[in-house]
Amino acid sequence: MKKIEIFVMIGVICIGLSAVCIESSYSTNNNSYFQGLETNPSNASIIVIGSTYLIVPHNAKVVTQVDRVIKDVASNVNVNTPPYQSPNSSKQLVPYMEGARVAELMDYAHVNVIPITGVPIKKINGEWYGPDETGNFQFGVDPSKAGPLFSVDGDDNNTKIEVNTHGMNVLVPGAINNDAYLVVACGDLPGKAKAEKYLSVRGINCYAPCDRFSALVMPYNGTGKILAGEPIRRCSSNAAVIGAQPIAIQTNETIVVQTTNKTYPDQYCDTPNRYFHCLETAYNMTLKLDVIDAGKGETEKIINETRITGSKVIGVRVLNVQDKTAVENWLRSDPDNRAVLFHSAAYEPGYSLFMEFPHQVTGQDLNPVFIKQTSNTQLNQIFDEIRSLWC
Repeated sequence: MKKIEIFVMIGVICIGLSAVCIESSYSTNNNSYFQGLETNPSNASIIVIGSTYLIVPHNAKVVTQVDRVIKDVASNVNVNTPPYQSPNSSKQLVPYMEGARVAELMDYAHVNVIPITGVPIKKINGEWYGPDETGNFQFGVDPSKAGPLFSVDGDDNNTKIEVNTHGMNVLVPGAINNDAYLVVACGDLPGKAKAEKYLSVRGINCYAPCDRFSALVMPYNGTGKILAGEPIRRCSSNAAVIGAQPIAIQTNETIVVQTTNKTYPDQYCDTPNRYFHCLETAYNMTLKLDVIDAGKGETEKIINETRITGSKVIGVRVLNVQDKTAVENWLRSDPDNRAVLFHSAAYEPGYSLFMEFPHQVTGQDLNPVFIKQTSNTQLNQIFDEIRSLWC
């Protein structure tokens, strides 16, 4: 079984994004459930992943990208729907990926969805960027988004107008100008992670079901919360909750972590490795990571490694039924087995695992909690209190 190590590359990325991974204090945006137990990461015995949550209240303003929420031109879905059209019903949304998650927010909390369109993007020194609210172009944009599926020509060769917007990196002005409570969009570029942090500092919450680069924000101290690939549930009759699905990992446990060096469509499988290495960099700690090369449909490689090492914790991407079957069988085989899912909340095989294994599965948590050793009884009581937010 081939193992690959890309620690140095990930460390450079984590440190290089405006020191995103190494600024701020250790405890940010976390709730008070662990008062008296929290400690410096270097002294912690347990890492709690998944306890972070966001309550989305009734009729909250939710700013979204157009692509894969309002319409998906590439897949011929809602092609005649105007990109600026706010939906009156969740049934009007694209029924998968970010659209499916926004539909849950509409169904549970009756949120007011505001799609952002007509955003200028600019080419500077050969790279495309999206603007902040002052017109400063600082958030890196994939050059494909300057193409005809997404954009129309601007005033010159270095400017495009993104109509079918895609990603946090082009939603900053719209989120701020609309006084958004929450932004839901793709997080699959460093520029998108930078935009998430920028919005958080300004008190705006972000949720990225496609969370490939969201780990680059760790740690952060914005008043807005940043959530990445966590599940959404009903919370009371008029609200929704994102997250609130904790698991505990002993700091001396071996974690089998997926990665890949393949390109599209496998590259998203590097998300688990990025998260755990950014966590190490951000909190100046060393974890026992067993990094395995596995692409889409290859989670059985991760499970096979746990059989060799005896590990009961995995970091993995679940894209399709083949991925799910391997992880599902492993979770069923032992209630102590736990999985942290990455870049999985946008795909139903992965998303369903959150609901089927609510005590064993969680998503990418950008505010992990570091605590002293405590009894399973106390920990389970805390976890039950957090989960009581679910309806």
